[in-house]
Amino acid sequence: MDLFQLMDDADGLRDKALDRLEGIVALYRSDDPAVREEAMGRAMVFCGKEWGGYAAGLEALADRCDSRDQSLMALCLREEAQDPGSMIRQTEAELAEQAKMSDEKRAVIARYGSEEAALGPTPLERMFVDAVSDWLGDPELDPWAPIAGWAVPWHPLPDELAHTVAVACPMPQTIADARAECMAWESRLAELDALGEGPGGAVLPTACAARHRLVQLEWAATLPVRSLADFQMRLEYWRSHGGDDGAGYARLEQDFVQLLAQGVSLGGVETTKDKCRRLKLDNPKWSLARIGQELGISRQAVHKHLKA
Repeated sequence: MDLFQLMDDADGLRDKALDRLEGIVALYRSDDPAVREEAMGRAMVFCGKEWGGYAAGLEALADRCDSRDQSLMALCLREEAQDPGSMIRQTEAELAEQAKMSDEKRAVIARYGSEEAALGPTPLERMFVDAVSDWLGDPELDPWAPIAGWAVPWHPLPDELAHTVAVACPMPQTIADARAECMAWESRLAELDALGEGPGGAVLPTACAARHRLVQLEWAATLPVRSLADFQMRLEYWRSHGGDDGAGYARLEQDFVQLLAQGVSLGGVETTKDKCRRLKLDNPKWSLARIGQELGISRQAVHKHLKA
């Protein structure tokens, strides 16, 4: 047997060992925790036998992945080499997220009575969809189709589309109401996310997306600030929804100047507990959930503040 044949045989044995290790590591993605645990034990024993250690075996497999342009897998293997069990923990986290999404999906379907009804358009969404259909003269219009060339929320709304969805239902007149409607649309998007394959793919019917954008703009900038509570809600928008272009600072500066011009006192900032009590006094028929919605806190937190 010559040197080249010995080298070929060695390469073949190494590839077979890597193939076997790759098959064992693939079991780290199993749904069965017992299979994952047993696979890791096998991998450690096998790597110790073939490469002298777990980390060395995974590094060898990562190098082969790099040679095959499987850079993401190579990265995962190197993380596993440095932190044994990280791939299995990632699998567990993904499975937990899938289970949570399944629970949320079942809850959403139960809320609407069927998956078809949950996917919509809902009765509220239909109000805006019908308004746009009447305008276009096409009752069979796909609710998710572009309208007047508009479909992307961050693009400017065509004037006629904005007018149509604004008159279909009275627009909010206060920042609190604009915030509440905006958050209602965002809750609906969260429902659609739960019904889909995962976060990020949900889309409102185009007319509803236009309405969402209008009330978002009211919350962000167009409605006047009349109190410190308004100012705080506007600040909340730019903290949670605003971009990094600095536009929020300019808007908040204008609001601040407006408050000073109105003679609003900036001393003694109202606490969340004070706000809960004020809203309950001003609106005795409001439920704890309604107060919580206004303040962006849970019903239980409202109860705690009112009881204190």
